[in-house]
Amino acid sequence: MGVKEDYLRLKERWVQSKGAEREQAQAELDAFFDSLSEEDTPLLEEAVNEDFKRIHQKLDEAKELGKQIQIRKQLESVLPFISVSALAKSYFGKSSSWFYQRLNGNVVHGKQAAFTEDELKTLNNALLDISMKLSNVACLHN
Repeated sequence: MGVKEDYLRLKERWVQSKGAEREQAQAELDAFFDSLSEEDTPLLEEAVNEDFKRIHQKLDEAKELGKQIQIRKQLESVLPFISVSALAKSYFGKSSSWFYQRLNGNVVHGKQAAFTEDELKTLNNALLDISMKLSNVACLHN
């Protein structure tokens, strides 16, 4: 194995370990660092940069998932009372399947579906419009 592979393997072992196993992984990581020559420095830097990039990608994915969960929780109490099909068609020009794919974060064409910022604004405006329509109907009886 090369420097990059060794670093990533040892670092992952360190992350996954606890207690005495973590101490052993740390010792192996320290020995690895001590064994590196100056020529290995660029390879190590490349490995660390790749690792940071992967970590930031995971963080972005987690943020996106958190956002999707928040949207789903907010809509959870309302969706049973409205036609998602009518909402998707009237406000987005799309099908209810399209709406649910984004709401649930389904994988579509190899990519996780999610609402764009513009679609979230449209959804917010749609819900405000529906709430006003419901309010007007409720006021008719008075």
